[in-house]
Amino acid sequence: MSDIKDLRVGQYDNAKKIMYLAKEMLLASEKINISATTNSSPIAARAAETLQRLGYITYENIKTETFIERGKRIRFVITIKKTSNFEKLYKENEEFKKKKDEERKAQEAKK
Repeated sequence: MSDIKDLRVGQYDNAKKIMYLAKEMLLASEKINISATTNSSPIAARAAETLQRLGYITYENIKTETFIERGKRIRFVITIKKTSNFEKLYKENEEFKKKKDEERKAQEAKK
């Protein structure tokens, strides 16, 4: 069994939430698995693709696993690894979110 952390995607999750959780998990480890069932695999794929396009991660491995326990169960697993500039991108994004939050609060205070 591997010591890589597993981020499980539910069918009612959205890609933005999975991206956030994946970035938080990657702060503590070098690579993680994003695993999904048949219904949630598009969400997992969308989240991983967006993180890759933004430069946060690279793909390590993509596979499917089939389990036959009380019926057939299929699992889609994407192993991702953070890039060398992950921390820099993460900090820039956090600063941007903080700035936008302050601007939003200032707008609400004016009303």
